[in-house]
Amino acid sequence: MSTVIIDDNGVTLIASSNGLLTITIDRTQNFFNPFLISSLSTAIQKVEEAEHPKALIITGVGKFFSNGLDLSYMQEHGSEGTAIMIESCWRLLARILVMDCRTVAAINGHGFGAGLFLALACDYRIMRTRRGYLNFPEVNLGMTFAQGSAQLIKCKITNSALLRESVLTGKWYSSGDAMAVGMIDEECAIEDLSDRAIAWAVAGFPENLNAEYFNPDNFKKIKIELYVDAYRALTLGKINT
Repeated sequence: MSTVIIDDNGVTLIASSNGLLTITIDRTQNFFNPFLISSLSTAIQKVEEAEHPKALIITGVGKFFSNGLDLSYMQEHGSEGTAIMIESCWRLLARILVMDCRTVAAINGHGFGAGLFLALACDYRIMRTRRGYLNFPEVNLGMTFAQGSAQLIKCKITNSALLRESVLTGKWYSSGDAMAVGMIDEECAIEDLSDRAIAWAVAGFPENLNAEYFNPDNFKKIKIELYVDAYRALTLGKINT
């Protein structure tokens, strides 16, 4: 049995009776702007408040997992509005990065820029085959990463050659490419994506880990310790305007 917890502005949160929570983003290209960030933040708060055992899946609908930052919003609102938006995005990513349960990104399509950051903030990444690329577009757009984004990349892409290639060339990675270099954990056909994401998520339940004394607060602390530089930068970082 499943229950809709949130249905807000193209973001839904559905809770299953076994503790599985699924956030689905259905806003066409799923651009990151204050409206999406606000709706996602509300959904994440509900996930944080949910009882254990639990696990979280984040996915999209259609062609895009997320097409990154909303450049039109940034142009319209200038450097100050852009800084506020990016910093709020960082705070959201920080919460996902150190969630007190397993998190899985079910990448249904393209994940560009902030969309790829959203996937990287999750513990595991499952990507559909035959459609969709992962990409850091900053070089092509003439943008920088700033500290929060850079530290998130470095904590999740630990292969120095891959880090250099993905960031400095702006390469587009298919699911096969991403799997080969370790950017994702599994690739599968779109019709299997939901089931495979569920399998990865449920595998993180304490009983399936044989974690008899699982402590959610300490699980979160472990993630903070593991990703301390990224967590601090995402939580405290500022954009210079």
